[in-house]
Amino acid sequence: MKHIAAAITVALCATSIFAGVSGFYKDWPKTPIGYYMTNDERKQWNALQSDPEAEQFIKDFVAKRGGEAFTREVAQNAEKADKYLSIGKTPGSETARGKMMILLGPTVATAATKKKKSGGARMAPPTSMGDLSGPTMEDMQAASNDPGNTTTFMTEYTYAYPASALPAAYGKPLVVKIEVDTNKERDRIASYGAEKELDKLYEMVAQAKLAAATPAPQP
Repeated sequence: MKHIAAAITVALCATSIFAGVSGFYKDWPKTPIGYYMTNDERKQWNALQSDPEAEQFIKDFVAKRGGEAFTREVAQNAEKADKYLSIGKTPGSETARGKMMILLGPTVATAATKKKKSGGARMAPPTSMGDLSGPTMEDMQAASNDPGNTTTFMTEYTYAYPASALPAAYGKPLVVKIEVDTNKERDRIASYGAEKELDKLYEMVAQAKLAAATPAPQP
């Protein structure tokens, strides 16, 4: 009898451990709409225990940001990211560059460096760091998908946002370097410090979007 009771206890604990949303919703925070979650909303999401709860969370989340107008705006920005920033089979809207441009607005690279993974580098024609003119988004995609980018090389892009293009509370310009690895079909923020700065900005943008929106009427 004690063995049966122990087995039931273990089963209940296992159910509690593995409770939560299914794979259908698990990666929703990594979608273009999910990018707009605030830190508090992310904690709420992580505490959800079922798909119906996740579905209701998403409905409320979208409604608080204006409903259809919000989803249409995000879809348009995601479409642009997919068009210009995709890396192989990875949609541009799911890349680090895509997330940055969906949340902070479009920009262009001020420099592109083709680097050997062992540390060698070959610089693209330089441009002024303060000047946002430079390679177009089409140029960037062509370079990142260049067949010459074998497993030996990756391309590091430098992006600059003037302070005027960022939330006023941030109060300074931003320079970010992002490495694009076409072999692995992914990109990454090149430094931990830049990643933390972006996280700070993303929270500001998410809070501002929530505060500025006129909630959509509930059905």
